[in-house]
Amino acid sequence: MKSRPLFLLVSLVSWTPLLSAAEYKPLEDPRRPIATTQSVPGPEAALKMTLPAGFHAQLVAAEPDVVQPVAYTIDDRGRLWVIQNTNYPVCPGEPKDQIVIFENFGPDGKAGKRTVFYDKLTFATGLAVGHGGVWVGAPPNLLFFPVKEGEDKPAGEPQVLLDGWGNEDTHETLNDFIWGPDGWLYGTQGIFTFSHVGKPGTPANERKYLDAGVWRYHPLKKKFEVYAEGASNQWGVDWDDWGQACFEACVIPHMWQCIQGARYQRQAGQHPNKFTYEDLKTIADFEYEKRAYCGAMFYLGGQWPAEYRNTFFFNDIHMSKMRNEKLTRVGSALKSTRNMDFLVPNDPWYRGLSPQYGPDGSVFVNDWYDKVPCHQQREYTDRSNGRIYKILYGDVRPAQVDMQKASDAELVQAQLNANDWYVRHARRILQERGPNPEVHAALVKMLRENPDETRQLRALWALHGVKGLTEAVALETLKSPHEFLRAWTIQLTCEDGTPSAPLLEEFARMAKDDPSPIVRLYLASAAQRIEIAKRWPILTALAAHAEDANDHNLPLMLWYAAEPAVGADIAKGAELLGNCRIPKVQEFISRRIAAAATLNAQ
Repeated sequence: MKSRPLFLLVSLVSWTPLLSAAEYKPLEDPRRPIATTQSVPGPEAALKMTLPAGFHAQLVAAEPDVVQPVAYTIDDRGRLWVIQNTNYPVCPGEPKDQIVIFENFGPDGKAGKRTVFYDKLTFATGLAVGHGGVWVGAPPNLLFFPVKEGEDKPAGEPQVLLDGWGNEDTHETLNDFIWGPDGWLYGTQGIFTFSHVGKPGTPANERKYLDAGVWRYHPLKKKFEVYAEGASNQWGVDWDDWGQACFEACVIPHMWQCIQGARYQRQAGQHPNKFTYEDLKTIADFEYEKRAYCGAMFYLGGQWPAEYRNTFFFNDIHMSKMRNEKLTRVGSALKSTRNMDFLVPNDPWYRGLSPQYGPDGSVFVNDWYDKVPCHQQREYTDRSNGRIYKILYGDVRPAQVDMQKASDAELVQAQLNANDWYVRHARRILQERGPNPEVHAALVKMLRENPDETRQLRALWALHGVKGLTEAVALETLKSPHEFLRAWTIQLTCEDGTPSAPLLEEFARMAKDDPSPIVRLYLASAAQRIEIAKRWPILTALAAHAEDANDHNLPLMLWYAAEPAVGADIAKGAELLGNCRIPKVQEFISRRIAAAATLNAQ
């Protein structure tokens, strides 16, 4: 009999008031279904699954070879690196858990080789490989294990890159790591875990607070940021072909567009900025029977039927299913609509976590495999189960690959691969190898000459990663006919918050004249990062777009950028109010001016 899996739904409903770390205690929820059948052996479980026509499942590994596989990643050779968390629900627990590597997959999907990389891990929920080592989220730390080339063991003790990560709710710790298109390491964290993140030794007043949101860390700059704030217990984020990101969340509405600088509806508590006034809401107009979800994947594997590309996959923990949703454009926003459930395991013990596509275009999924879905760990304490499956379409053979052996030219060419697995790994390896004039020239050529906007975006992201996105190239790209290319150029050139004067001048022009709401959304996000005194021309131009008044994102994203500026300069705030044509922003400017005036009068 088993305990709850650690990644799942917190048991507080949406009206729960803000709690301190000391006050928070999980509550039992009778709606959580407990399996009443016996567990199914691993080989049989794969055969029982119901999938769309043409698909079938294979068992990659099962207990005792893998237990409690809470997180995994796929390396440059197509191998699976898996964190086993038998410490759950105790955090940090004892130094007893393993990171294991599975490889040599046969035609039947089974791994032919299992290697223990590390066996002294405490409670951990996030994993990535890259930049010379292994990245692990083990509260209170973000760890880095250096690895020598060709070895499957640490080249020394783990380095603590960041500390201060909370563990109050062991379903909501830092989790589901992924390399973003911009070269940052991304992850998520839930709302009832209270983190104060910084490098070891950072004073309390200089740490970044996070209790729900999407975060990122730059592997070369050693910089941590809260990318977006709010929601509930999200577990994963991913990007589509155009660089548009989404994440799922528990308890509150489930589907969210991930926007830099966004503030989302919260399951509990208040936004750190008391002048937020209103937050962004879900992009779905429906909900499922229960609300506990995990994983995030836009399928870009290139092997499944075309109708699945750029659709979003995640697991429903309570209902033991893998869901699939279609995203469409509405103004600056995405709208999510329900597709048919993709995977029905016909086994209520299935607790699927994170789907990820691999080098052959098939999709892996780790299964915690548990009798109960959530907070009943006091009754169920078995930590001996776990599965990894592979979902295939048609007759697919395992790919033999080693991306590290590719030349720079081959890695550049990989940016055109239909399977984004190759694109992402090649982009990260180019970033690891560093600036190279020949690589810069090849990527600029692709950026200028490839007719496909998505391929131009890939060239842009890779060029940024190898420090080849010059001001001249950026100014050229800002005039591209492709709106997502213009938008992403804005985000990349504002990464450090110090765009050049020519770029700022172009941003102000675009804020006034660019016809794309996507571009205006990225300008609003970027404005939050720009020095207050320099953001006024962008704010003024964006506020004049009356056509954005009913957009899902733009009024609030504009407000989040304008608020500190209005608070710092009431006179300019009043001028902005006079020029504003978006009623909601007008209201918020008026409220903020009144609050600032009251404070100044005291």
